[in-house]
Amino acid sequence: MRAGSGAGDGVEHLLVGPPEHGVTRYARELAEAAGGTGPDLVQVHYTDRLFGPTAETSAAAFTELAAGLRRPLVVTLHDVPPDDGSVLQQRRARAYAAVVAAAAAVVVNSEHEATRLRAFADAVPHVVPLPVQVLPPGPVPPPDGQVVVLGFLYPGKGHDEALRALPPGTGLTALGRPSDGHDDLVAELAALGPLTVTGYVPDDALPARLRAASVPLAPHRHVSASGSIGSWLAAGRRPLVPDVAYTREVAARCPGALWLYDDLAPALAEAVADPTSTWLHPGTPVGPSMPGTVAAYRAVWASVSGA
Repeated sequence: MRAGSGAGDGVEHLLVGPPEHGVTRYARELAEAAGGTGPDLVQVHYTDRLFGPTAETSAAAFTELAAGLRRPLVVTLHDVPPDDGSVLQQRRARAYAAVVAAAAAVVVNSEHEATRLRAFADAVPHVVPLPVQVLPPGPVPPPDGQVVVLGFLYPGKGHDEALRALPPGTGLTALGRPSDGHDDLVAELAALGPLTVTGYVPDDALPARLRAASVPLAPHRHVSASGSIGSWLAAGRRPLVPDVAYTREVAARCPGALWLYDDLAPALAEAVADPTSTWLHPGTPVGPSMPGTVAAYRAVWASVSGA
């Protein structure tokens, strides 16, 4: 476990995990944006893989950390487990329930996550959607002829479905690296079709890669909240996403921002034939903004501190 903290709004922000991880990056950006003065408490973001190799060790590490703080703790949950009946997700649910029990307040990133959480924990979470920090205008490279998926590679994220659905003559680029323990996934996926794995893409190089993608795709069907979708929107892209509860929630909040599909193959064929359809029209809402997110967190922190 790697940890650090940043003062913001009088709150100590505890940052756990490698700096390139999306959850850690979001925690850092929130801490930097908060500023000001306020209540004396700790804000931490939790997803089980950042705190331990198993659900049980992760929950134990978090609860030990919480017990040693001697101050109220606000936890933001990420990757809330679905109720799919599997042993793995049941173990994860017990871990998340233990984390919730150790916190003074709980934040989730979507109404869909709140519904998931209430299935296994006695909690009334605050819902604060992930912000979209729109990138400044920049050059648009020529389309790269690729279907592009952003983020870590891990089983169930949808790379396999994307490879099976590729139109002829099109490849899949994975902008990212395999999650820890899943290096063997690259060979498995490469056997399904033309695949390029970039490895970690530095922040300064990412905007150009997002803008060069012929087709932006976020194919995870069990997603509960998604920083990857936000990154596509920030770059002015209209990503293809499966028509599931979370993406419908985002589409309702930001009309016109997403291309929802039921069947991936014909959607990819249509997008490859007309890449301009994967760009946002001017004025398309893509919020919330980071200032709006900070304001929502300040309300949560004040509710804990009594300020």
